[in-house]
Amino acid sequence: MVVDVQANVGKNRLFIRIEGRLDDAQARSIADAIIKEMDRLRPGFDVVSDLTQAEPLGPEGSAQLKRVLEAQRERKYGRAVRIVGRSTQTALQFARDSKEMQHEPHLAFSLEEAERLLDGLLP
Repeated sequence: MVVDVQANVGKNRLFIRIEGRLDDAQARSIADAIIKEMDRLRPGFDVVSDLTQAEPLGPEGSAQLKRVLEAQRERKYGRAVRIVGRSTQTALQFARDSKEMQHEPHLAFSLEEAERLLDGLLP
């Protein structure tokens, strides 16, 4: 499993990349790290989540996803783009959990497409 979380303060964007299976035992600490990076950004920040290599979440991972989405809402995030590539099963799981939280991100097939969308270069 690989998780990469970075706040780009200049662009006011949070980048999250998950590869492989997120271990339930580590889900809380990963969610804590994501929330900590959010706190470096100004209200209205954008979120880009790259799930192209991610596997479906277990129960604790799903609970922590909802916690992260709530933290985004509390911090008044702007837009969200989810890079799904061809990871259909994982994309569907994140979509279900997100819909429960009334969080409807844009979808992109690559980081480049997500960046162009957030930079206003795509409709």
